[in-house]
Amino acid sequence: MTSRSHSSSNLKTRIAVDLLWHGRCEYSLCVALLGCIHALDGASRHGLMTRPSQNAPRLIASPIQQMKHLLLAILILVPLASVRAQAIAEACIINRNTPPVSAYYWPPDSEVKVYLMRNMFTAGQRETLFAAMKTWSVTAAQTGAGIKFSYAGETSTRVSCPGCLTVTRREVHKSDSKHYAFFNPLEQDEDGLLVSAWIDFDFATISPQALQGFMAHELGHGMGLWDCPTCKKKQTIMNGFPGVNSDNGLLAPSACDLEQVRQVYQLQRRLSSNVVVAEQLNRE
Repeated sequence: MTSRSHSSSNLKTRIAVDLLWHGRCEYSLCVALLGCIHALDGASRHGLMTRPSQNAPRLIASPIQQMKHLLLAILILVPLASVRAQAIAEACIINRNTPPVSAYYWPPDSEVKVYLMRNMFTAGQRETLFAAMKTWSVTAAQTGAGIKFSYAGETSTRVSCPGCLTVTRREVHKSDSKHYAFFNPLEQDEDGLLVSAWIDFDFATISPQALQGFMAHELGHGMGLWDCPTCKKKQTIMNGFPGVNSDNGLLAPSACDLEQVRQVYQLQRRLSSNVVVAEQLNRE
């Protein structure tokens, strides 16, 4: 009986490890469920849980067996809920339909205060900029980045406060024939995370739709996405633009853009968590 119990436990261990190895189960969930199964195995072997009477029908599983089967079922079935997300991740190929990762991005859970340079944008143009900001705020929440963009008013100069983004205009295309807009880090912290930044649009970009596309693209840089000139058309908001008054076919981030953002911020949160743990250990 002990040998069979160990064999069953080892099988469940292999299942959990396989799921974890292939990314089909979050580490903490796999470990927690596996721990419960092992605990139930130990309780069963030591008689710490109620067993059925010897006169009970053999076809009815004991309570402990039922609990173990339920936990194992959860361990196997929970990953199925992430099949769709995995399919998206596997279909996203960098430089084909997914942009590379940028060297900088806003810290997780930041509220980015957006200032517009005074007398640079009409009322209609401001509305399109706000629309791009709202799109990224909603999708950032869905990816776990937690970034929120909020309008903070007009300014006559670049604002350098923490979490501040200034949007202005200049002769971008005349100084660089390959670009119509730029995202510029103004200040970064010791880990490379953005403290403040500004966006330059060309004076000639006056089409509201084009301006919304450019804004969505430039905000994407602050979410950890880089330009993707080799990506297929209309596959990513980080595609290039055909003209100063033309969008690139998208006005919002694609599914692969969001998957890349999700991975960027998931990694950042893990790194931050590891740093906190290391600091606590050093204090002890």
